[in-house]
Amino acid sequence: MELLDNPTTLERMLLDRAKRVRTPANGSIELLPLCNMNCDMCYVRLSRREMEAQGRLRTAEEWLEVGRQMKEAGVLFLLLTGGEPFLYPEFRKVYLGLRQMGMILTINTNGTLIDEDLAAFFGKYKPRRVNITLYGADDGAYERLCHYPGGYAKTLRGIRLLREQEVDVKVGGSLTPANQKDLDRLLDLEQELGVPVRVDTYMLPAVRERSLPYDPQSRLEPEAAAAARIHALKREMGPELFPQYVLQAVEQADRPEQGKEAPVQMACMAGQCSFTINWQGEMRPCVILNKPAFSVFELGFEEAWKRIVEETGKIRLNSKCSVCRARHLCRTCAASALLEAGSFEAVPEYMCRYAEESLRLLRKERERMENGRDISDR
Repeated sequence: MELLDNPTTLERMLLDRAKRVRTPANGSIELLPLCNMNCDMCYVRLSRREMEAQGRLRTAEEWLEVGRQMKEAGVLFLLLTGGEPFLYPEFRKVYLGLRQMGMILTINTNGTLIDEDLAAFFGKYKPRRVNITLYGADDGAYERLCHYPGGYAKTLRGIRLLREQEVDVKVGGSLTPANQKDLDRLLDLEQELGVPVRVDTYMLPAVRERSLPYDPQSRLEPEAAAAARIHALKREMGPELFPQYVLQAVEQADRPEQGKEAPVQMACMAGQCSFTINWQGEMRPCVILNKPAFSVFELGFEEAWKRIVEETGKIRLNSKCSVCRARHLCRTCAASALLEAGSFEAVPEYMCRYAEESLRLLRKERERMENGRDISDR
């Protein structure tokens, strides 16, 4: 999973170069696992008692020392997340300290804790972007999915306060059975709020440090997830771009790459120029995986990074996925293979069904076009 959201052309060039030479240019810090919400599908959140049974929060000075080491190693882009990062007692101290080091900062938050004072703070010390997640299109969805009454109204207020301060905001949505009917209403908010809205329909069955097992009921069946994704793309791209996407996607599936199957290395940035550090100081290749993991507080950042690169380089994916005709429509990666099917080299059935249904729906859209029907017809 990529940590830098929607990189510009220049940012992408910097990351591509860092990936080639295995420089840690892009990372995230999970400041704490605490959150004021308790979403059914969350793989990070711990109660205070659960957190204290596993360890303590690190101080601002400890994180800033890690920041100094990151700066020396070449880290430029950094995401601050949680849990809910605004619950971290010394958030502003860490934020300002990292910003003064030259870090380009992004923040992930649920948005419910943003008030006039915090919005003014970000108006004065602007981040690259604040990513805010919406979990539905009304307070009822927040009660069902997040067990947090009033969360929808609070989140919208936070978004508007940030925009009044001219802070760059992007809204993300997580589609589940509990809010599935809200998809169009969520997408409609792009025009209402004046911010980009992107809804993710695939949910990894991650558990991370939580003792609770993943509840399969927290996510859509793969066919429903695929249908929702295609519908969202149609809305996001519009009547000019979506038909082009349909034709290109189907054509690519009909002309799959030929060649012998061979072990495939990870293609994303994880463990190559990107990393995450959890609230206990464990560096990992990405936010989903538990292993490999090395403590930056015990080893130092540079040594932990070297070990992450070495261990990530050993990961191999299933060669069948690389030659699959629907690979370009699939969301599979090392993390999804491991969590869906039990090993990095496994073929995750969920993703196969997701990709095949995506391709079927796109073929249906192309048929509409060839028959002269409006592609927006349902």
